[in-house]
Amino acid sequence: MGNNNIITNKDQNADFKTKTGFNKFAFLSFDKEGYVMRLRKYETNIRRKIKQLREDKKLVSNEATLKAMEQEIKQLKAKLLNNTDNAVLYYFIEHVDYKNKVDMDKVRKTQTAIANELCLDNAEVSRAFKKLKELNIISFTKSGHALEKVLVSPFIIWRGKAQDHYDLMQELKAEFTKKPFEVKLKAA
Repeated sequence: MGNNNIITNKDQNADFKTKTGFNKFAFLSFDKEGYVMRLRKYETNIRRKIKQLREDKKLVSNEATLKAMEQEIKQLKAKLLNNTDNAVLYYFIEHVDYKNKVDMDKVRKTQTAIANELCLDNAEVSRAFKKLKELNIISFTKSGHALEKVLVSPFIIWRGKAQDHYDLMQELKAEFTKKPFEVKLKAA
């Protein structure tokens, strides 16, 4: 006869995850939905377009067209994540609290102050904020120049309980309407 009181390892593991929660389970995930794979696909797509533009440039002699192609290559390169973008992202990840809210008591309140703390150019940090928000990696609100609230996408990192992660994903649909790197690039 079957015993309905037998708990399988799978059940115990699921129960353990629900009770203890996950701590940064999604960061650097290598599955197809994880940050690393999405980043690789996003950047490979951009590099492919840049490569095609460089090949096409060899066939063009019109100076205005060449200049336009160079400008497009420059714009595409700006869409790639750079060291400043990563420094700003990791700054917030370092200070992420439960439910992916950045502990605002532990971070600088303005982009200028963050730039100074990280020894980065203020304009580059401003561009990093814009790019990270456009790529659905962070969400933030400001009051004047001061940051009021910063969230790191729960698709990238999570700190908290599994049930809280699920609940937050439902709640944040307005702030993170797309997964990281789900953006349209202009056709080359």
